[in-house]
Amino acid sequence: MKGRKPKLDNVVPMRSDAGVDAEKLRRDTAIREARRLRPRNLTPELRREWDRVAPLLADPAIGRLKSHFVDTVVEYCRAVVRLRALRERMPELDDETYEVTGRNGSQMKSRPEVAQLNETWRHWRSLVAMLGLSPADERNMAVGQGDLFDPSDGYF
Repeated sequence: MKGRKPKLDNVVPMRSDAGVDAEKLRRDTAIREARRLRPRNLTPELRREWDRVAPLLADPAIGRLKSHFVDTVVEYCRAVVRLRALRERMPELDDETYEVTGRNGSQMKSRPEVAQLNETWRHWRSLVAMLGLSPADERNMAVGQGDLFDPSDGYF
């Protein structure tokens, strides 16, 4: 090897617990950011859901909890709380359908609770897509290579 030989006091040995410290620091940073951005007027149920999902979104590796996305995350929390409440009521029902007899004969109809559950699930699913919380949505949010021959590609 040419040149000056390295001095041993310049070498910083790698620690085996460096990854643990970095992971804990990242997790603590995410929790602090989630608490900083948490709205003040949340109900206890919404607050529990926020405390569950916001640190995951605030993780620096993901970086999806920003101040302009707070309303979307709150709506996601509302949808999850409502979905849980509707699912808890489902076992009280005997069936998802009921029978009505009228002038057109006997007809099977779905219960209104089932329609509410389905609509809440669709709302939840659209919010999952917006926040990139499923594997497919996360993959779609990843930045691609772009078009090498399009000069306007750098502006978008």
